Amino acid sequence: MKNHFNLKVKGLRLFYLFLMLPISIMAKEFVINDNVIEERTAQKIEEMGQELFSKSGVRVYLIAKQNGGGENIIAFEKEFSKTLQTPYALLTFFLQDQKVDIYYSAGLEKEFDKEAMLSPLPWQGTIIPLLTEKKKEVSASAALLNGYADLVEQIAASRKITLQSAIGSSNKTTLMVIKIGVYGFVLVLLLIVLYRRIKKRD
Repeated sequence: MKNHFNLKVKGLRLFYLFLMLPISIMAKEFVINDNVIEERTAQKIEEMGQELFSKSGVRVYLIAKQNGGGENIIAFEKEFSKTLQTPYALLTFFLQDQKVDIYYSAGLEKEFDKEAMLSPLPWQGTIIPLLTEKKKEVSASAALLNGYADLVEQIAASRKITLQSAIGSSNKTTLMVIKIGVYGFVLVLLLIVLYRRIKKRD
């Protein structure tokens, strides 16, 4: 009888702890995060996804996984999307594989520029340039937030919708400066190497 009572008490404690968890951590509709991005980043992405859906009916999901388990990223997206209602878009990232892709339902291709978003050029791409940082977890959070925001804001703009949760042009400008700074530093190093080689020949 005593053991049964103790089990009940333990069960009530666990239930109470469960109730005390922040709601934002318990469940997210548009974010699937396998410990790849920070919680606050996931919350912001969820906020943008919820607002876009409520105003347009378009579901935009972020899938951030440690790896694809040997599965091709596009094959994974096709399988995942089988149960989704249209219209939808998936921003998918496999951290260890360093693979990123955007997959979408028919008709959405005219509402955003996938090629530009996934460009490695710092003045054009909104995801890949930020993934070149050494600290993968930090850069993944920044890159995926930037990419997701770009995706939902392009879709919203094409439908003439204003998103109150949008990260705004000021944040994008900051990220652009960071990207250009990183590539600018690399360019300066290359110029120094070239200059030294030319000097040695002389």
